[in-house]
Amino acid sequence: MKLLQLAMLTVVMAMSQAGAQTPATDPVAPAPAAVRSTPAYPEPYLPPALRKPLRDATTGPVLLRYQAMQKLKKRFDDADLDGSGTLTRDEARKAGLGFIDKNFEHIDTYQRGNVSFDDLKAYLMQRREEARSR
Repeated sequence: MKLLQLAMLTVVMAMSQAGAQTPATDPVAPAPAAVRSTPAYPEPYLPPALRKPLRDATTGPVLLRYQAMQKLKKRFDDADLDGSGTLTRDEARKAGLGFIDKNFEHIDTYQRGNVSFDDLKAYLMQRREEARSR
């Protein structure tokens, strides 16, 4: 821990001294943070050995899938005009949920004339498994 603190202090001191000696128009000076593209690391001046990615590769796809599912749930709920927790084909069409409209027969496995969000999730998981097995 002391080594980490010493390394951080050394880097900060070097940066402050370099900033005082380097004019703002120096072409070799790093671009301001607003101009730089967003880095994969929280601090660009941190030595490479101490850098850690913001999120680890194994949780990235899971997080993205969760976020996409939350957005889909919100659109599903917004499309449910009568508040029944299910969508008819007409409600899906009016809300612009073309995927549900086009695949309505496959999602509505019990032929009830409406689909719940759980039906939709089951259909999406089935499609993902089918795609993996190809």
